[in-house]
Amino acid sequence: MNGRNPVYDHAKLVLIFLVVLGHLIEPYIVKSRMLEGVFNFIYLFHMPAFIFISGYFSKAELTVRTGLKLLGDYLVLFVFIQLVFVAVMKGIGMDQYQFLTFQPAYIYWYLFAMFAWSLILPAGLQLARFTKFGVGHIVVISVLIALIAGYVEQIGWMFSLSRILVFFPFFVLGYYFKSQNWTIYQAFPNRKMAVSVMMIVALMIWIWPNLFQFGLLSGANSYFKMGLDETGLILRLVLYMIQCLMIMAFFTLLPRKPFVFSHLGTKTLTIYILHGFLVKGLVAASYFDELTIGRVLFLPVLAVVLVMVLGRLPIRFQLSPYILKQTNREKKNKEKVS
Repeated sequence: MNGRNPVYDHAKLVLIFLVVLGHLIEPYIVKSRMLEGVFNFIYLFHMPAFIFISGYFSKAELTVRTGLKLLGDYLVLFVFIQLVFVAVMKGIGMDQYQFLTFQPAYIYWYLFAMFAWSLILPAGLQLARFTKFGVGHIVVISVLIALIAGYVEQIGWMFSLSRILVFFPFFVLGYYFKSQNWTIYQAFPNRKMAVSVMMIVALMIWIWPNLFQFGLLSGANSYFKMGLDETGLILRLVLYMIQCLMIMAFFTLLPRKPFVFSHLGTKTLTIYILHGFLVKGLVAASYFDELTIGRVLFLPVLAVVLVMVLGRLPIRFQLSPYILKQTNREKKNKEKVS
């Protein structure tokens, strides 16, 4: 594993499987309460856990090199993928997505959000140095901002601003764990406790579906648009606490030693980008028009196949290596001239 901690690769592998499975289930949730419950259970922790990992491995420093890396790996990639996605969708007869829009198309908001989080964190840390605040203070402040932002109706889908604010605490929390040398997968004393936590939360989702409604879990809308009014802040705060428990439980259950598929955890970006096209292709092909047991049971199998196949493709969507290579070449040429 070249010195990598396999736990985080396993985490990304399981999480990208859940991402794919969740998007395959999504078209059915209006037809089945059970599938809606499974969908909400996945969304309760899989995005917060992914964002936690991203924050954990964040450099939290902004230099020319890291700036170019952010531009290539997230912002430029986001614009490119969005344009290609919209073009493909129009080609298969799905016209709800537009080329020139400030609203990220489908699942690709995460690329723009990563760009934003990776800029906000260094800025926040720099400000904290002047105010003598620590990373823990930034976590608390980010939570407060997210809670209050829910009352501002103008903060919504545009630029995915609501999601950026709502999920940013998990990004900072990941960096905080790294800065304190804490180990997230040792937060619970044993796996039995982790399983118990997940079972209790699954039962809560079934009993109190309003607390775990997709509007809250997606973080995309204001409290008023979800019909929560004054209770929105309390529900989101409770949700944050449950999500933190779920993240710790999830990491506790992961295998600690590498196995034959561990390397697929390093290919999550490719899987993430490409599976969205395939899911929408199935929608256009009317696969989800009919709800049958056979079609539903096939979805987990399809999710596994997509992760296995897409994870093995020799495609690299990170553009920063090419940008940095060109920059280094120009720098060396200037030095030769000098």
